[in-house]
Amino acid sequence: MRVTTNKLSSARRTSKRANERGMALLVTLLLLGLLAAASVALILLVSSDTMINGYYRNYRGSFYAADSGVNVVVEAMRNAIQTSANDTANPPLPTNGTVPAAVAAAYAPYQNGFYTIGDTGSWQEQFQMVANPGGVPVLGAPTWTQSPNPADAKSPGNGDFIWKFTYPYTVTIKGRSTGGEAEQITETGTIVYSSISGSAASGGPPRFSRWGAFITNFSPCQGSLVPGTMTGPFFTDGQWNFGNFSNPGYTFTDSVAQVGAQASWLKNGQCTNSPSAPRGFTQPTFESGFQTSQNPIAPPSNNYNQAQAVMDGKGTPPCTAAPCSPDPPPSQTQMSHSLKTLNGTSYPSSGSAPPGVYMPWYTNSSGQKVYGSDPAGGGDGAGGGFFVNGDAAISLTASAGGTQTYTVTQGGTTTTIVVDNAHSTTTVSSGSTTLSLQGVPSQLDPNTSQAITQTDPSGNVVNPTLLYVNGNITSLNGTVQNDVGITVTATKDVSITGDLTYVQSPVSVPADTLNPSTDAGVLGIYTTGNIDLYPNSSGNNRGNLTVDASLAAIGNGTSGFETPGAGINTWTIIGGRSEDQAHSVNIGKGNTYYDRRFAGNFGPPWFPTGVPQPGANAIPPSQSITVKRASWREIGR
Repeated sequence: MRVTTNKLSSARRTSKRANERGMALLVTLLLLGLLAAASVALILLVSSDTMINGYYRNYRGSFYAADSGVNVVVEAMRNAIQTSANDTANPPLPTNGTVPAAVAAAYAPYQNGFYTIGDTGSWQEQFQMVANPGGVPVLGAPTWTQSPNPADAKSPGNGDFIWKFTYPYTVTIKGRSTGGEAEQITETGTIVYSSISGSAASGGPPRFSRWGAFITNFSPCQGSLVPGTMTGPFFTDGQWNFGNFSNPGYTFTDSVAQVGAQASWLKNGQCTNSPSAPRGFTQPTFESGFQTSQNPIAPPSNNYNQAQAVMDGKGTPPCTAAPCSPDPPPSQTQMSHSLKTLNGTSYPSSGSAPPGVYMPWYTNSSGQKVYGSDPAGGGDGAGGGFFVNGDAAISLTASAGGTQTYTVTQGGTTTTIVVDNAHSTTTVSSGSTTLSLQGVPSQLDPNTSQAITQTDPSGNVVNPTLLYVNGNITSLNGTVQNDVGITVTATKDVSITGDLTYVQSPVSVPADTLNPSTDAGVLGIYTTGNIDLYPNSSGNNRGNLTVDASLAAIGNGTSGFETPGAGINTWTIIGGRSEDQAHSVNIGKGNTYYDRRFAGNFGPPWFPTGVPQPGANAIPPSQSITVKRASWREIGR
């Protein structure tokens, strides 16, 4: 008997197992698909996160590169300003609205291309300085202030000032990272420079030109001071004498001080000595006070040895410790070795020297005639100016092309000197003879032999020349060229016979405020004799006299100002004056508008210096510079 049921059941079981294997494959494939999808999703997620992090990292890198660049550039400007400043000078930085040239040079390398930050092997950030939005300058014109030093009882008379310069800046930096992302930042702020010039600026006592007026000897009831408007510091080692004037009266805008405990008040032929004006007296206007019983100030007892300075540009180091002895004059042998006429005749080594104009000059190895002392003969190659032997009339002319002309007349002989600082040439002519020299006078530090560079408020260099007259100056008048510094000195009397003026005034009149952009020259007149004043005999200023200079008649104890000729209606000074002894003068009105450049150590070249007072301590200069950030913003995001 055949059994068929088992075969059927076996076939069914086989078919069922086959179906189950198909389902398992489907499930497996489905799981594999899900796993693949999850893997792809995970990969995309990780990749996106990596990309986002990388972008963020590169963006932050470029941001930090830009931020670092701002700090680098601002610090470079800060250092350039500090390096350019002279904390012993007044002013320490230009006051004409310009910025030191070193500033642009300091940040220029960062404008030429991307600058890399970081050490070798580290992550390299880069930045570049780009133009500011709207064309705003990187460093703007500074605002500045000048004030007396409250810690110095003698300020501002001793030239000790506090200066503050505030420079606004705007810096735009583009930062870049290795990924190519870039970020741009603009920062604004100010760089603030402050300095205290000190009481011994530029290595020595200040020039005696720092006074609006200084009189060593002014005795009680000697005679009244000429009335007028007077600016700048006034001081006497005696006591001031005031007259009962009202039209004009006395107006003093700056400090007025004296050694005496009382002043003299003269009215109707009577004199009263008291600390203040007596009843019924027209009181002078003291806008900055009147101080009595002050310590005396010793006038210069030397003349800087200007005769020596003509030969070598240096002279003798100024006295730095009282008491100061007069400097010995150079010997005739020294003068013979250095000085010659335009014809090449040397100053005689002995005996009397003939009148004439002498100067240091030589012929170099190339056959070129050069102004200065001969290095081959032991000279330093420099010279300060011109030595005039004998009485002479002097005329100063600011000539076309920026040159300064000196006309020296001695009897029937006229010598013309033309100094062209722009082209560094000196031309001397007399009659049919002309001497053309390469080089111009210069001033050297007598201690270091380094060139002394003095700048005016505009920042331009003042070119120095010394005219030394071994005798009387019988006539002096004329004009002084811009950016030229002149000291005229004589061993005997100086007669000012006409106006002496600058091409451009350094101060406004009558406000007497410093013109911060002035290129005005500077003139000093110094003698150990008297300075005789004569009114103009013709022209718009007839009967009056205007002198733009610092005048000093000091050295023999009785030197001063006199009016030996006709009276002067109004004597106007733009500068200052000093004298040993107050003299009686025939002047109706005297206005002194102080040259505010003289408040520090600026002054005529080779001008007599103040004598340090016993027990007086120098106040050292100091400086500081800070950065104040005002705003910061990202650009282009």
